[in-house]
Amino acid sequence: MKYLLSSVLFLLSGAASAQTEQQLLDFEKQIEAAVVAADISFLQKAYADDFRFKHGTGHIDSKASWLKDVEKNKGKFVSRNVDKAEAELHGDIGITQGTITVTRTESTYTIHYVRVYRKTPNSWELFMHRTVQQENFK
Repeated sequence: MKYLLSSVLFLLSGAASAQTEQQLLDFEKQIEAAVVAADISFLQKAYADDFRFKHGTGHIDSKASWLKDVEKNKGKFVSRNVDKAEAELHGDIGITQGTITVTRTESTYTIHYVRVYRKTPNSWELFMHRTVQQENFK
Protein backbone atom coordinates (compact mmCIF):
# COMPACT_ATOMS: atom_id res chain seq x y z
CA MET A 1 0.00 0.00 0.00
CA LYS A 2 2.84 2.36 0.87
CA TYR A 3 4.41 1.79 -2.57
CA LEU A 4 1.09 2.37 -4.31
CA LEU A 5 0.60 5.68 -2.50
CA SER A 6 4.17 6.75 -3.32
CA SER A 7 3.66 5.85 -6.98
CA VAL A 8 0.39 7.78 -7.19
CA LEU A 9 1.95 10.85 -5.55
CA PHE A 10 4.92 10.67 -7.91
CA LEU A 11 2.64 10.48 -10.97
CA LEU A 12 0.51 13.35 -9.71
CA SER A 13 3.56 15.56 -9.16
CA GLY A 14 4.69 14.88 -12.74
CA ALA A 15 1.25 15.77 -14.09
CA ALA A 16 1.17 18.98 -12.04
CA SER A 17 4.63 19.90 -13.32
CA ALA A 18 3.59 19.33 -16.94
CA GLN A 19 0.48 21.44 -16.38
CA THR A 20 2.55 24.27 -14.87
CA GLU A 21 5.05 24.08 -17.74
CA GLN A 22 2.16 24.40 -20.21
CA GLN A 23 0.78 27.39 -18.28
CA LEU A 24 4.18 29.07 -18.58
CA LEU A 25 4.34 28.38 -22.33
CA ASP A 26 0.79 29.74 -22.73
CA PHE A 27 1.80 32.88 -20.80
CA GLU A 28 4.75 33.28 -23.13
CA LYS A 29 2.37 33.28 -26.12
CA GLN A 30 0.21 35.89 -24.38
CA ILE A 31 3.27 38.12 -24.02
CA GLU A 32 4.01 37.85 -27.74
CA ALA A 33 0.39 38.67 -28.62
CA ALA A 34 0.58 41.69 -26.29
CA VAL A 35 3.74 42.93 -28.05
CA VAL A 36 1.94 42.72 -31.42
CA ALA A 37 -1.09 44.56 -30.00
CA ALA A 38 1.15 47.02 -28.11
CA ASP A 39 -0.83 46.16 -24.96
CA ILE A 40 1.39 48.11 -22.59
CA SER A 41 -0.93 47.53 -19.62
CA PHE A 42 -0.55 43.74 -19.92
CA LEU A 43 3.19 43.97 -20.55
CA GLN A 44 3.69 46.23 -17.50
CA LYS A 45 2.43 43.33 -15.36
CA ALA A 46 4.11 40.56 -17.37
CA TYR A 47 7.62 42.02 -17.19
CA ALA A 48 9.43 42.25 -13.85
CA ASP A 49 10.70 45.66 -12.77
CA ASP A 50 14.25 44.37 -13.29
CA PHE A 51 13.43 42.97 -16.77
CA ARG A 52 16.40 42.81 -19.13
CA PHE A 53 16.17 42.06 -22.87
CA LYS A 54 19.40 41.30 -24.71
CA HIS A 55 18.75 41.38 -28.45
CA GLY A 56 20.67 39.31 -30.99
CA THR A 57 22.34 42.53 -32.11
CA GLY A 58 23.83 42.97 -28.65
CA HIS A 59 21.51 45.88 -27.78
CA ILE A 60 20.14 45.67 -24.24
CA ASP A 61 16.73 47.00 -23.21
CA SER A 62 15.37 47.58 -19.73
CA LYS A 63 11.66 47.23 -19.05
CA ALA A 64 11.10 50.95 -19.64
CA SER A 65 13.10 51.14 -22.86
CA TRP A 66 11.54 47.97 -24.31
CA LEU A 67 7.99 49.13 -23.52
CA LYS A 68 8.76 52.50 -25.11
CA ASP A 69 10.00 50.67 -28.22
CA VAL A 70 6.90 48.44 -28.33
CA GLU A 71 4.67 51.51 -28.11
CA LYS A 72 6.68 53.35 -30.77
CA ASN A 73 6.40 50.36 -33.13
CA LYS A 74 2.65 49.85 -32.66
CA GLY A 75 1.22 48.46 -35.89
CA LYS A 76 4.62 47.39 -37.26
CA PHE A 77 4.49 43.91 -35.73
CA VAL A 78 2.16 41.73 -37.79
CA SER A 79 2.82 38.62 -35.69
CA ARG A 80 5.25 37.08 -33.22
CA ASN A 81 4.68 33.32 -33.28
CA VAL A 82 6.32 31.09 -30.70
CA ASP A 83 7.22 28.09 -32.82
CA LYS A 84 9.27 25.53 -30.95
CA ALA A 85 9.34 26.09 -27.22
CA GLU A 86 10.03 24.06 -24.13
CA ALA A 87 9.93 24.90 -20.46
CA GLU A 88 11.66 23.61 -17.38
CA LEU A 89 10.79 24.46 -13.81
CA HIS A 90 13.07 24.91 -10.82
CA GLY A 91 10.84 25.80 -7.89
CA ASP A 92 9.59 29.34 -8.48
CA ILE A 93 11.86 29.81 -11.50
CA GLY A 94 10.82 28.86 -15.02
CA ILE A 95 13.19 28.73 -17.97
CA THR A 96 11.96 28.62 -21.54
CA GLN A 97 13.81 28.27 -24.79
CA GLY A 98 12.59 28.16 -28.34
CA THR A 99 12.12 30.08 -31.54
CA ILE A 100 9.88 32.98 -32.45
CA THR A 101 9.05 33.92 -36.02
CA VAL A 102 8.69 37.69 -36.06
CA THR A 103 6.74 39.21 -38.94
CA ARG A 104 6.88 42.97 -39.24
CA THR A 105 5.36 45.10 -41.96
CA GLU A 106 8.77 45.30 -43.69
CA SER A 107 10.43 41.96 -42.87
CA THR A 108 10.22 38.48 -41.36
CA TYR A 109 12.93 36.89 -39.24
CA THR A 110 13.41 34.16 -36.67
CA ILE A 111 14.95 34.46 -33.23
CA HIS A 112 16.17 31.68 -30.96
CA TYR A 113 15.82 32.66 -27.33
CA VAL A 114 16.18 31.76 -23.69
CA ARG A 115 13.90 33.38 -21.09
CA VAL A 116 13.78 33.25 -17.33
CA TYR A 117 10.57 33.77 -15.34
CA ARG A 118 9.73 33.83 -11.67
CA LYS A 119 6.46 32.67 -10.17
CA THR A 120 4.35 35.29 -8.43
CA PRO A 121 1.29 34.58 -6.29
CA ASN A 122 -1.01 35.11 -9.29
CA SER A 123 1.04 34.37 -12.40
CA TRP A 124 4.56 34.49 -13.81
CA GLU A 125 6.77 37.48 -14.54
CA LEU A 126 9.48 37.59 -17.15
CA PHE A 127 12.75 39.04 -15.93
CA MET A 128 15.26 37.98 -18.59
CA HIS A 129 15.09 37.48 -22.34
CA ARG A 130 18.18 36.71 -24.36
CA THR A 131 18.15 36.25 -28.11
CA VAL A 132 20.90 33.72 -28.73
CA GLN A 133 20.63 33.64 -32.52
CA GLN A 134 18.82 35.58 -35.24
CA GLU A 135 18.12 34.39 -38.77
CA ASN A 136 17.23 36.58 -41.75
CA PHE A 137 17.28 39.76 -39.65
CA LYS A 138 17.45 42.92 -41.74
